[in-house]
Amino acid sequence: MKKTFLTTLLLSALSLTGCNDSDDQQNVQESAHPAVSEPTLVSFAKLDVETYAPGPDSGAYVQGANGIYPPFKGQPVQGFSAALKNPDGTYLVMSDNGFGSQDNSADYLLRLYQVGVDYRTAKGGSAKVDVLSHVQLRDPKGLIPFDIVNKNTADRLLTGEDFDPESMQRDANGDIWIGDEFGPYLLHFNAEGVLQSAPIPLRNPYDASKELRSPQNQFNKANINVVEPLVQRSGGFEGMAISTDGKYLYPMLEKPLANAPQPLLIISKFDITKKAYTGDYYYFELDSKATAIGDFQLFSENEGIVIERDDTENNISGFKKLVRVQFNEPKQLVKKTEIVNLMDIANPNLLYGTPREGDILTGERFGFPFFTIEDIVIEGPDLITVLNDNNFPGSSGRNAKLADNNEFIQIKLKDKLY
Repeated sequence: MKKTFLTTLLLSALSLTGCNDSDDQQNVQESAHPAVSEPTLVSFAKLDVETYAPGPDSGAYVQGANGIYPPFKGQPVQGFSAALKNPDGTYLVMSDNGFGSQDNSADYLLRLYQVGVDYRTAKGGSAKVDVLSHVQLRDPKGLIPFDIVNKNTADRLLTGEDFDPESMQRDANGDIWIGDEFGPYLLHFNAEGVLQSAPIPLRNPYDASKELRSPQNQFNKANINVVEPLVQRSGGFEGMAISTDGKYLYPMLEKPLANAPQPLLIISKFDITKKAYTGDYYYFELDSKATAIGDFQLFSENEGIVIERDDTENNISGFKKLVRVQFNEPKQLVKKTEIVNLMDIANPNLLYGTPREGDILTGERFGFPFFTIEDIVIEGPDLITVLNDNNFPGSSGRNAKLADNNEFIQIKLKDKLY
């Protein structure tokens, strides 16, 4: 691992909030983009779908799709399920479990990537994303209490069969906290990617004596202390905000519980210092057109942004939105207000560039027609970065005949968030 990247991760403790930026950087960004009368695309970049990093060949358990077939030479950098801004302007992005399921991702290594982005704006730019380095997640201390793929090796590198990482935050020490979907668990790593404690299960807010588990939970699959899986498959931790003072995490389930009478998602509160849930939780009510959320970030003590989406792709009528949320009292619904329709964004400067035959929503009205949209970075009071997860190589949201790239878009808001 590059020493400069370690330094970047440690320094990043200076930027704990969902804003992930200093006041000086915010001022520069605001001045770089003139005021707008509606949500407007001001920056665009993309990472080519066939971007690979060094590592063992992968994809032995998948068939491939969209003209991309295994074996893959090395490790696909693939779709991103979480993103944070580094103080030097680069991003720390996290790929998910690999190839879409627990059973086909044993040869996909779980990593965090540092990427540099040269956005295309009204003033120019290449729209290219460069992969600079990576951190390998691993458990050399043997803290995971169930079998993992590389259990008999010294490094115990983690794979997509072990966990499905979907959300990520950094604490005051520069440590990385990850929300996993399989358990669901909270995972605590240091900046070098070494697991610092055993996976932390989610306590059932209605019955503190039990855990909330998903059908992919490793103990249930091993028939150990089985608990009824009330978390839906692919419904574990998806978004996770951090409080502006850096003391608490707010992991959020992607979908309602299996037995929920209403479409309510649970947002739990977790004390980082105590490594324990506080017992407080909140509800987010899904829109009738939505099936899941993609990310959750806070920009103040009690306000943040959530990605709300349906399961469509390559559909101009898809439901993909950014909503502003405000906490009320614990055990109450959060207040919701739509701020951006991701399917209808002004694009006066045609920043997507030259569309390929079959590309949709790339003109003066720009859209993000992807199945999974999973990353928010609040760059400043009125500037938000959003990324898609391209589900390498299976999604084809931008073009029905082509595998999706990883797109980075920056949206200028009409009104400031704070």
